[in-house]
Amino acid sequence: MPLIGQTFNLILDGLLRHLVENGCKDLRPTHYLNVFRLMDCGGTRPTTLARRAGMTPQAMSELVGYLEQHGYVRRVPDPADGRGRVVIFADRGTRAAEISATYFAGLEARWVGIVGADGIQGVKSTLTQILADLSADNTAVEGSV
Repeated sequence: MPLIGQTFNLILDGLLRHLVENGCKDLRPTHYLNVFRLMDCGGTRPTTLARRAGMTPQAMSELVGYLEQHGYVRRVPDPADGRGRVVIFADRGTRAAEISATYFAGLEARWVGIVGADGIQGVKSTLTQILADLSADNTAVEGSV
């Protein structure tokens, strides 16, 4: 497996382990990859989440239903028009997001200890360039769906 794939897998494994260690024992990788990371701050329609995740609305409904039953998300009326519903973080979901942010901050601090402050600045600079390129690709795909 390429180095970037190995790194991604280890980071994701570490995040999920950190979530479990901090009380989120009922979260699975699919919840983070297909729901949490795709949610907008003000709420996201389930159909939008399904499109972003590349899955059927029915499959997304199952994921959202599980997360709702476990107190991570809520479905509320869409404030934009009231006809549809949007998925928002519930208290446990907000806590999981905070735990995730703490994990990533700790990971960055750990990397500073490995490569130094200058080294991490180089990594961040490179990642910024890669992110800009990937974001442009994703915007093109998002607009074509």
